[in-house]
Amino acid sequence: MSDSNPSGATASQPRPADIQQLVALLGNLMPLLMRLQSQPFEQPFQTMPGSPPIPNPVLDRQAAENMIGDMVAESLRSLSAFLAANAAQHAGLENCVPIVTQAAHRFAARDYAQAFDLIGQAYRMIEIVRAADPRVPLVRQASTDQTQSSIH
Repeated sequence: MSDSNPSGATASQPRPADIQQLVALLGNLMPLLMRLQSQPFEQPFQTMPGSPPIPNPVLDRQAAENMIGDMVAESLRSLSAFLAANAAQHAGLENCVPIVTQAAHRFAARDYAQAFDLIGQAYRMIEIVRAADPRVPLVRQASTDQTQSSIH
């Protein structure tokens, strides 16, 4: 069977190479976050309506910051929902709550690099708990289950 048409069982499971590539990309994201946060904010260059976009580092920085902010916010929502649903049932998950709380505080302070790092620590801690107890669901499973239950 080719990779372009995986079976249903393997289609839902990410391949280890994909996960390693994603981890490497996310690792490269931290220096970008640090660089973006250390740059002074300038006024964006205005373009005329209908004209092609002109490369603009200020707008690129704003777009990147908004994107990272959205990613961090969604991760915080997922982790919060996951911990609310699972921390009482699985020993060790309660240790993630202060980390996620601290990440939320860093997010509120617009320190996206630190928030992102803390979110990574929380995910690592969840994986440690999952290694000891495979019944602990994945964070994305819990958020998918919550989304499906709120739709019905």
